[in-house]
Amino acid sequence: MEIELSDIWITAIFLIGLQIAAFTWRVSREIAVAERGDINWLPPADIMNLIAMVVAFLGVFALPIGGIENPNVPRLALGLSIILFAGYPFALAGHYDLYTKGPRSYDYATKQEIKAVLVTIVAAIMFLCLSIW
Repeated sequence: MEIELSDIWITAIFLIGLQIAAFTWRVSREIAVAERGDINWLPPADIMNLIAMVVAFLGVFALPIGGIENPNVPRLALGLSIILFAGYPFALAGHYDLYTKGPRSYDYATKQEIKAVLVTIVAAIMFLCLSIW
């Protein structure tokens, strides 16, 4: 089944909207943390979300508008962005050590978050490999 570029654009607009909403919520939370005098940062989960947004924006919109005519690029970029965004809530839960009971780690990147990010990256690589072959 061939997907039209216009369908990919509509899906990407919706996806980027969700990604921006999630990122806005996280930034507002980090601003509140900074206002309390605590350390604030963008953990790997949020960086993964930002990468997903960039992949969607560049691969779905900028490259086709810029003259890159390969019809597979927007499809692959959208799929990759969806996978990265799908892994984002799991990585964010890992950032807060929600997978185990006990005290929360206040490390920049918790072990749980790193594992969730790595699983997402492996899934993204598998998607790309299976899509290209």
